[in-house]
Parts: sequence; structure tokens; C-alpha cells
Amino acid sequence: MYKKQVTDIVNFVIETELEQFKQDFDLAPIPVSQDLSSLSIEWLCYYCTENVSKTNLTAITSFVDEIRIKENYNVHGWMRIAALQGAAYVLTGDENYLIPLLENIACMQSTTRVFMLQSVSVIAPLLDFENDYLKEAVELNVYHNHDCADESILLLLSTNGPDELKMEWLKYELAGKQTNSTALLKVLLEKNSVVDNDFYQSIFNEIKNHILFRILKHSYSFNNQTSLFSDNKRVFPKTLNSFQDNHPLDRTKFEFNLYQE
Repeated sequence: MYKKQVTDIVNFVIETELEQFKQDFDLAPIPVSQDLSSLSIEWLCYYCTENVSKTNLTAITSFVDEIRIKENYNVHGWMRIAALQGAAYVLTGDENYLIPLLENIACMQSTTRVFMLQSVSVIAPLLDFENDYLKEAVELNVYHNHDCADESILLLLSTNGPDELKMEWLKYELAGKQTNSTALLKVLLEKNSVVDNDFYQSIFNEIKNHILFRILKHSYSFNNQTSLFSDNKRVFPKTLNSFQDNHPLDRTKFEFNLYQE
């Protein structure tokens, strides 16, 4: 009963959020709610992968594929489907969805770069430190003194990989030209270093609040969904806990402990 409850809720939220996303897709400027819709879909696909229906999997991947072949993809399509590309990668393992997302971390628009980092951050636990696309994008951010360069470094260091390689990379970056990230790089090489940064936890809290609001809203608004939100199938706290765990970026203090004697 519990697993079915989670599955029903996950798919109902994904379906309704995706439909709203499609309706708002061509609005300008991009509504903040649209970004949160796609990030929430990605979040649910990451945490509840086994619960996502084949129907929703097909709906997400088909929509992403459809946008990628449109003439206006290079105008605004690429930036709007970032989180959905992350969701598609989680559900399929197809790196054709992942690679453009990683490359766009180093895009030239600062506000869009924020959304790209947010979209990649959700799936960071699935990524390898040695991913060339991710590492190159982060290095470009550092070299060009892009906004959120420090945050992209924290993202890279939170991926899977040996501490030795991460230490070597930090030393290599520090040996290059002086950048706005030089101070952070020095701190990360110190013993018992702690970095305060709430960039990722802030957006994660927004995503979780958005999902919770949608669940509560739909439980009251869609009275015809008796099989989903009936009296004998309440949304218990343990159900909501299924939608998260100890994410490496869901914090305000980062302690990588990369120092070597």
C-alpha cells in the first residue's frame, strides 16, 4: 500500500506539473514557477526513479526531444528544458540528455547559468568528478570569473571521485591565473576547511516546498481523484520522506577534508 501510495502521488504530481510547464513554455519572461515545475519533476525523477511510470517517462523524454529539434531551441528552448533534460537522463541513462546540460553550466547569461547549476545539482550524486564535460564547464566559469564560479566548484567537488584527484585539481586551478575563485581554492586546500554557502540548499528548499504545496493543493482541488487522496490514503510524513535523502549539496557548510599531510 505504501509503495503504491508513493507511486500514485509521484506520477500525479509529475503529470500535472509537466502539463502546466508545456502550457507556459512560450511565455516571456520565463515564469519562476516554470523553473520550479521542471526542477520539481527532476527532483521526483531522481528520488523516486522506480516509481515513475512508463507513461511519464515517455512524456518527459518525448517533450525534451521535441524541443531539441525546434528552430527556436538555440534561442530559448535550451535554457527552459534544462531540468527536464536532467530528469530524462535519470530515467534513461542516456548521456545525450546530460551532455548539453553540463556544457551549459558555462553559458554566458548569468541568470541562466544559475538555473543550469540548479538543474545539474539535483543529479550531482550520479555524476563523476572525472566527467570531462562537467569539469571543462567549471574550469571555464573559474577562468572567466563568471558569477557562480565558486558554486560550480562546490558542485564539482560534491560528485563521485577520489579525494586525491580532487586535491590535484584544486592545486592545478590555484597554480593558474589569479581569479575571483582563488580565495575559495586556497580555503579548500586548508586543513579542516569549512565553506559557508547556501546557494544549493536554498533552491532545494524551494523545490521541496513546491512539491509539498502541489501535493496539498491537489489533495483538496481534485476531489475526483478518490483513489489518490481518499481518507484511507493520507499523505503521511514517511511518504514525503521518500522524496529526499542526504543529498551532498543540501547543506550550508561544506567540509570536503581534502587536506593532505
